[in-house]
Amino acid sequence: MPFSPSSKAPVSLLRAPLIALGILALAALALAPLAALGAQSVSNGPAPAVTADTLPVPVVDGEVSDLLLKGKQLEVRYRNTGSVATMIVGELQVRDANDEVVLAVPFADARRVEAGRAEKFRLAMPHLAPGHYTLFAVVDFGGETMTAAQAALEIRP
Repeated sequence: MPFSPSSKAPVSLLRAPLIALGILALAALALAPLAALGAQSVSNGPAPAVTADTLPVPVVDGEVSDLLLKGKQLEVRYRNTGSVATMIVGELQVRDANDEVVLAVPFADARRVEAGRAEKFRLAMPHLAPGHYTLFAVVDFGGETMTAAQAALEIRP
């Protein structure tokens, strides 16, 4: 039987349930986003309190990483290994074989060093009599302790 727009074909018993199932599936898909939106939860409670226990603790720390002789100059390298900027005071101490301080030369006086940054300080090599010495580059960075580097030095006649 040829199809024409005016012809009325009877709906078979198998087609009717398939059409109904398709309509039901489309309705389920249309409602799924609404169900998902309803499943989301939002807390209207108070925000968590910020206390001293939850704040990061600032760390004040530093190190003298090197004490080098470069020609007639000494170079001191300091690095702020803490988490906050600090003011430092640095001094070069020259000690003799008896561990007596024979000379002290400041190389940093209230110098601000940012967290994670390194600084180089240069100072002229002090004039010393022949003998055995120990050089100490001592830095007070404001922590509970100080940091230092040392180097042995021999001045020959």
